[in-house]
Amino acid sequence: MDRRSKRQQRQAQEDALFNRMLLWIGGAVVVELLLLLLKSAYVDMRFGVGVANGLLKFFEIYRFAGLLLALAGIVWLALAFRGRKSLVLPAAVTAALFGLWVTTTLAYQLFDDGLRILLALPAVAGVLILVYFLYQPTFFINTVLTCGGLAALWLQRHYFLNHPNFIRACFVGGLLLLAGSAVLTRMLDIGDGKLKGIRLAPDDMLYPAIYLTCILTGAAMLLSLLLGGAAPFYLMLFLFGWLFVQAVFFTVKLM
Repeated sequence: MDRRSKRQQRQAQEDALFNRMLLWIGGAVVVELLLLLLKSAYVDMRFGVGVANGLLKFFEIYRFAGLLLALAGIVWLALAFRGRKSLVLPAAVTAALFGLWVTTTLAYQLFDDGLRILLALPAVAGVLILVYFLYQPTFFINTVLTCGGLAALWLQRHYFLNHPNFIRACFVGGLLLLAGSAVLTRMLDIGDGKLKGIRLAPDDMLYPAIYLTCILTGAAMLLSLLLGGAAPFYLMLFLFGWLFVQAVFFTVKLM
């Protein structure tokens, strides 16, 4: 293959990647519009009290049923993984069920505060989409983990006084996810990027960076929960600093 053909092939791959990125960002925009429509119907009641009450009844039921359905989706995904079948459909269905459960729980438990939180999520997702397509997998994973910690600290800073039990539950769930991420990273590290013979991580994955991110994010969350007061603000600055250091490091690696 001559140099011109290689350049054309590379250009075609970059165009396909760019189009995929645009599709994902477009999906985030659609989700934002749907959440705005939900806020109009549920919080602002622009479509009448009957519609708002119907949504409330649905949320009341789905906050329990949705969790069971999401767990069933995870089981389906695990069975497909073990059987080495396509993961696209079970992953898409599970993500949709889980996303709807998160939306339902926040809207039911926090009402207008929950919708404000939900409206910020598509913007965060847009940033994560850019990181996924432009940077190495290690930085994407660390960005997701760090953003999770930042979200927990932000929730504590703004909503702990009004919803202390809900915020504590979010912290417990976040710490469990960090622990699970560290265990999965260790398994992939031992298996040279493979889990049960299936490659899940590239050869150049920087596992120590993921371990360090799990430790720093978990420590920041624990300290914030224990200290309270102004601690969430300063610990958010710390996590922002850690994210900035990683951004500089992985940007230099791209050059």
